[in-house]
Amino acid sequence: MFRDTRIRRNLLALLVLLLALLALLFAYYVMTRPAQLVGDEGPPDTEEFRYLFSIYGFEGDLLSRPTGVAFGPDGNIYVADTLKHRILVFDSRGAFVARISGTDLGEFSFEHPVSVAVAPDGRIYALSKGDRKLVIFDRDFQPVHQVEFPDIIPTFVTVRGETLYVVTDGTIMKGTLDGTYVTQVGTRGREEGQLDLPGAVVPSADGAILYVADTLNYRVQALDAETGEALWAYGAPIPPDEAIKYRGEGRLFGLPASITLDEMGNIYVVDGTNSEIVVLSEEGSLLKTLGEVGHADGRFYFPDGIAYGVGGYIAVADKFNDRVQVFQVPAPQVAPMAARWLPLALLPLAAIALWLLLRRRTKYVAAPDFITEVIDREYVDEIARHVKKLHVTPAVFEVFGGRFEKPALVSVEPDPERMEEFAGRFLIEGPELEALTLAYQIRGKTVLLSESEPVRETAQELELVAVRLDELIERADLAESTPAEKSEVEK
Repeated sequence: MFRDTRIRRNLLALLVLLLALLALLFAYYVMTRPAQLVGDEGPPDTEEFRYLFSIYGFEGDLLSRPTGVAFGPDGNIYVADTLKHRILVFDSRGAFVARISGTDLGEFSFEHPVSVAVAPDGRIYALSKGDRKLVIFDRDFQPVHQVEFPDIIPTFVTVRGETLYVVTDGTIMKGTLDGTYVTQVGTRGREEGQLDLPGAVVPSADGAILYVADTLNYRVQALDAETGEALWAYGAPIPPDEAIKYRGEGRLFGLPASITLDEMGNIYVVDGTNSEIVVLSEEGSLLKTLGEVGHADGRFYFPDGIAYGVGGYIAVADKFNDRVQVFQVPAPQVAPMAARWLPLALLPLAAIALWLLLRRRTKYVAAPDFITEVIDREYVDEIARHVKKLHVTPAVFEVFGGRFEKPALVSVEPDPERMEEFAGRFLIEGPELEALTLAYQIRGKTVLLSESEPVRETAQELELVAVRLDELIERADLAESTPAEKSEVEK
């Protein structure tokens, strides 16, 4: 029996190698044909971001939950440093330029800015969601005007040409650069063309189309900028009775938070809950996803704002890593005609790659204090909707294994050599040390669930993601927001 199994395994390996060889031969054949420039027949291939640098602050003054980011016409990077109530300006290399403190501006004071925009003439727009107002500054960082929103919730501001866009909980307002209201698009709801607390909007180059991160409808919509008619949607509202915990096949986003557009028409959507960036074409088809959860360079931890700067620069407000990361998108290059046919050549390998990719789904390791907290607070069913399996040590499984059906507890033995190494390096012992070791040894995307602050701090040193129960609840539950009402923006 063992021999037959070994033979089948060898035959399968041989078949995979043959398919790979055929795919490579076909790829070589088609790629030797005459080359041509990638033109208007389709979007260029969008490669991975090239990480450039991170902005953590200046002169020892660190960012705290930066939410919004924008590029100025001079290439400077503007950051809405939310918990420190200010707008910070950095040059294109990340060097500090200027600071606008929102708490000492008299009548123009603001707190917790969530979005920032810069006009072609250098005017700066700081949006405070909590204060429900937009403060306008001149190019010398002096406040000149403010617009208040007493009856609606403003969530985002941006500029395209000579038009100012302000996103609210159910509409997109358009006005002049001095803050004068002109018109608005959209109403609040779940139908096509309607919006529910959208996080951001980016107009097309000619302003004819509005691409919207329709946050609480869990989708991206392309709207006609004049009529508000939905041209296409990627994603769809989820069942209201299941809220953010819904895991059906139709759910394409964890939570779309922000959106931007590059010079080639590719759309970049920040998926805050999944800590990744979803790249779509102008027609609303998925090109790829970028990034994964983590604290190292190029990884994200519940990111929020995103902005595109001329020349291929992309800035991401990596909110819960307290930084802004800057990347560069590769410029279009001369590509062979066969590049459009290459995916067909690689189809035999696609199934294998997909299988390998699916194996890298996020794995959760639970410390005993987390399990106890879940049971004491009666959150077993809620956790089960969010997490299918919890990896635990054999000792934890012996105590709690009989109390869980969903999520299932999976017993895994920690590596004793690794545990001995960590015992010598960190001031952690017992079950907490076992859980930390187990999270480190499991490969792929891993989240350590623990209530212990020392464990969380140690996990961060090891570049592991560690989350408390309250943090899971905070990410999963969304407060009800005020219904949208029509409002004019006065000069």
